[in-house]
Amino acid sequence: MQCQMETSPVIHAPAEAQSSRPRDLALDLLRIAAIIAVVVLHVSNQHCREAFPGVNWLIRMISDALVRWCVPVFLMISGALFLDPARRVSLRHLYGKNLLRVIVAFFVWSYVYSFTRINAGPWHMSLSLLLAGPSHLWFLKAIAGLYIAVPLLRAITANRATTRYFLIVAAVATFVVPFVFTLCRQHCNTVAVTAVQRFIDAPHLRVTAGYAAYFVLGHYLYAYRPVPRRRLIYILGVVAWLVIIGGTIAYSKLVGKPVNWFVNYLTPTVLFLSVAVFVWGTARPVNLQGWWRSFVVQASRLSFGVYLVHQLVLRTALQYGISTAVMHPLLSIPLFTLATVMISYAISWLLSKVPYANRFVI
Repeated sequence: MQCQMETSPVIHAPAEAQSSRPRDLALDLLRIAAIIAVVVLHVSNQHCREAFPGVNWLIRMISDALVRWCVPVFLMISGALFLDPARRVSLRHLYGKNLLRVIVAFFVWSYVYSFTRINAGPWHMSLSLLLAGPSHLWFLKAIAGLYIAVPLLRAITANRATTRYFLIVAAVATFVVPFVFTLCRQHCNTVAVTAVQRFIDAPHLRVTAGYAAYFVLGHYLYAYRPVPRRRLIYILGVVAWLVIIGGTIAYSKLVGKPVNWFVNYLTPTVLFLSVAVFVWGTARPVNLQGWWRSFVVQASRLSFGVYLVHQLVLRTALQYGISTAVMHPLLSIPLFTLATVMISYAISWLLSKVPYANRFVI
């Protein structure tokens, strides 16, 4: 498994969206679970490559595979909210609040994470570092693109038949075809495979889907609940997880190094796993009252801050020689996850009390 190949974004709910629908705590709980999964993913990836092909690598790889749904589920949660026809999402609020918040957060945290390097070199190198940002913020740029595309995606999802057509095209062009070619290169003539792939890629169908497919899929699954097919969806999700593990082990041994072919977010395996988690998480309404309700709502709102902060916590610990290598991964992964989530949550909560920081930084 290719460790640290992709990190996980958090997309928060549209703050401006007005709707007569009551708040769905199921989505809040799912968002909280997803941010914990983000931390598990990054904790599992510590020292992963150097552990190959031993037992420690196997444990880390299985842990990684177990939470690979975190990015798609965040996207599906946001799709369910942003593309809800009962919600008003104006361009003014979309650009003035959601998009602005993401852009400001990116530059602030890009500067924080690269502070020493940005202030130590010439201006053009500092600018390059600032625009590139740390690896785990790559998806904030993609979030910005999705926000810009929201009006177009809402036009697509206004009609159920058009939505289904979009998802079919996305499934084939974004998930199935690239995955098949990845595997074919290991067993077929590479020249022939490359020629066929170039021919199929010529229409550029993937530009119509990509991560937007998860965005639209979240709306579709949330709006048209697949109640009769839930059991089948859960079975496919478990099978997908097993295929991720088995395929990663088999092909990593075949090529002699960890591979990420089965855990890439735009693969059929992660797609089925993510759909199963999302459907399970939204299958039934959640009814919480009093303190529990307030806690869940607040924790959900702070999930964006936890995402932005948690890598700083992990990096700081690593500078002092504290990592998951200090003990067996069966113990270190859950313990480091718990500690990182708690510290990141505390920092996010403190920042939420700072004027303007609660609006733009977390």
